Amino acid sequence: MFATGHDEANRAAVKAVKAEALKLVGLALHADRKDVDRVVKGMALHP
Repeated sequence: MFATGHDEANRAAVKAVKAEALKLVGLALHADRKDVDRVVKGMALHP
């Protein structure tokens, strides 16, 4: 799933797995970039 930034492809990858088998870890933020940068400053991001 992390091989692409394509939202529809990512959604299809998640949909292909049964809910019980999903191992979800993550955080989605929607805000102005400067606000998000301030919140996540110093955090380790996915490579």
